Amino acid sequence: MRFGLVALLAAFVATPAAADTFSLQYDGAALGIIPIGSISVDATIDENSYDVQTHMASGGLLSLFEHMNLAASASGEIDGDRVIWRRYDLDHHYARKHRVIEMNVEANGEVVAQINPTYRVWGTPPASDEQRRTARDPLSTMVAMAIDVGEHQRCEGSYPTFDGRFFYRLELSGGRTGHFDSAGYDGDVLKCSMAYVAVAGFEGTDSWGHRRIPRGEIWFALAPNSRFAPPVRVTTPLSAGGAVVRLTHWRRLIVDIQDTAMAEPTPAPTPAATAARP
Repeated sequence: MRFGLVALLAAFVATPAAADTFSLQYDGAALGIIPIGSISVDATIDENSYDVQTHMASGGLLSLFEHMNLAASASGEIDGDRVIWRRYDLDHHYARKHRVIEMNVEANGEVVAQINPTYRVWGTPPASDEQRRTARDPLSTMVAMAIDVGEHQRCEGSYPTFDGRFFYRLELSGGRTGHFDSAGYDGDVLKCSMAYVAVAGFEGTDSWGHRRIPRGEIWFALAPNSRFAPPVRVTTPLSAGGAVVRLTHWRRLIVDIQDTAMAEPTPAPTPAATAARP
């Protein structure tokens, strides 16, 4: 998801007195044209912590075959450019099923997961305790990617991820700059290649278990005066063809938190909105 070369962060972002808040919406389409659903993301990033909430719902052709509704949240700490996740919650309705996952990291680094109902199978091999300890949850992985891109303006890194059953790596590579002018964001982006490497928790019948490494692309917005580079476009491989997730709404606020308990939100220098283009 993101990036082009961008100026150094403004001084006020480097202080603990401001929180960067993004409200983002996306639409997904299979084969680039068939609507399959929508995603909303609310992310608050400050110097030492982050909080992300997302909601996904199937739509268009996909909802005729499988209704899906997902709500997830994650929070944790930021130490320099290190993202340290602490809690992840998922409430997932799909295929007439309902599963709730709650994960948190204890003081000793152990990942504790409560899954209801629990999985019937855990894959071959299942994710080990060590793999869980070295991974982030899926939302925190995206935060880590966005901060790496925002801080360093490069497509580089391997991001171990654990979602309660599956352990996999998302890998960024390549990188070319471009311009994005749609849905309220008008600015530079960094276009990265992204690989999904299945490691543990998968079965031979899983979509990507023990097969070729699926590869897609993610564009990150190099927002002015921000260490956080949200994705504006993601292309992912599917068993029946590719899917494209594209930004449809962009809203950003910088909240001054100084020493006061209540602070007025200060609009960030966002560009004028334009109609979304496919």
